[in-house]
Amino acid sequence: MVFYYQYVLSHIIVSSLLEVHVRIGFNFVVQFETRRFDINIKQFYIIMGNQHGKKEQKLPFTADQIKVLEASFRACGIHSEKLQKEKLLGYWSNIIDPHLAQCTANFIFKTIHFPITLGRYAEPYNIVESGTIDAKVNFLALSLEQTDTNQYTIKELEHYISAVLKSYLKIESYHCTEAFESWKQHGYQSADRTIFAFSKGLIRSMCQGHDHYLNLSQLEEWLQINPTFLIIWREVFNGLYSRNSTKSLKSSCFPSPNILPVLEGLAVGTNYTPILDIPHVIFVNSNLPNEHRNKWRFLFSSQIMGESFSTMLGKILNQGPTLLVIEDEDRYMFAGYSPESWALKSHFFGNESSLLYTLSPAMRCFNSTGYNNHYQYLNLNQQTMPNGLGIGGQFNYWGLWIDSDYGIGQSSESCTTYRDYVQLSKRKDYKIRNIEVWGIGDEPKDEDSEEGDGGVKNSILDKNLEDKVMLQLAGKEMHSEGLREPDMDL
Repeated sequence: MVFYYQYVLSHIIVSSLLEVHVRIGFNFVVQFETRRFDINIKQFYIIMGNQHGKKEQKLPFTADQIKVLEASFRACGIHSEKLQKEKLLGYWSNIIDPHLAQCTANFIFKTIHFPITLGRYAEPYNIVESGTIDAKVNFLALSLEQTDTNQYTIKELEHYISAVLKSYLKIESYHCTEAFESWKQHGYQSADRTIFAFSKGLIRSMCQGHDHYLNLSQLEEWLQINPTFLIIWREVFNGLYSRNSTKSLKSSCFPSPNILPVLEGLAVGTNYTPILDIPHVIFVNSNLPNEHRNKWRFLFSSQIMGESFSTMLGKILNQGPTLLVIEDEDRYMFAGYSPESWALKSHFFGNESSLLYTLSPAMRCFNSTGYNNHYQYLNLNQQTMPNGLGIGGQFNYWGLWIDSDYGIGQSSESCTTYRDYVQLSKRKDYKIRNIEVWGIGDEPKDEDSEEGDGGVKNSILDKNLEDKVMLQLAGKEMHSEGLREPDMDL
């Protein structure tokens, strides 16, 4: 709806996404959207001039940003002063997913039916990079298809999230980034079904009780609790608008956490078939502590190193935070993040940053409840205690368990250690198809001369851990353990 005002007003009721045009005779043309609030007119950019020649007074960007945006604008318009929708779609669809290109073009041209100028062209970037949550919600809402009842379908939101993730991967591939190439060279892929599972994983909490539809306030609630989407969204629009410049639009003042970590420790040419897809890696990594999102170090794979519990322990002891990934015989895949180095102990250890995940067929992340401290357990060769590796739960009722008799494990129906927990495997007692273990973050310092976790100095007895584990599994007594300093655990 269009309203004409004969005089300049100090305050008017406008939408959060607004075009204000000054016409001859000081008539204001105000185009309203569905969401309205009272705002000072000075907060908006007024486009001066007549219908055939409009010039922007000011753009909310630095001089360097304007140069980058102008290069992008010229490329989209094929050096035309004004940009048309068909040209924009044709160019953007080569850079990002076509569905995201269509949604964003729809937003730009939603209330404008003539060729756009630089300010309007750059509005999506400005909103995603530095806009308020209200502006972001309106941008997302106007990018989605709306129902007759002014609602948005969950499927439409899933489609949009999938398009954003596909666009991120497309941009990373184009730039051959270190992180993306480190996974690609080992055969890691991004199957459509995994991208879709990622999208469902991000909106799973919103799917409950909303009968397949969301209104504007529910979209806002979802955005506020989804930093992962906001980070990827921001990266995509940075990449889209800086494609035609050697400079980036990224602000050094507000660096984004790592989305995709760098893979280290897996030799090129290794006879190995990944069990994870890249969207799995992104989903897991986005829930880890920020300081550990930079790299994943390959420690163990049953495909490469054999189906051996002792071999696995020899590779993962004293390696700092780790991620254990299991694929069971039913092709269910799940994982556990352990923030402390694995060590043989007769009691539970770890801390509340421990996590459990389901990865396939559905992606979920379970945070700790604080109800108990049963985060990590590892024991061998005991007569009265469980022998194996456990994360969460309690003896015989584990959140995730691998028996020291390699090949079998358990995931119980309930686990009070983790919030909203559901059974990870298809069957409570499962059989293992594949196991991988990754070191998360930087490698710990030299164990011979440096202190281990908690400031405890490591013993020379901790060398050759794999052989030592083999002896303990065989029931051989470790006589030299008596020489270990008090309170030191393997």
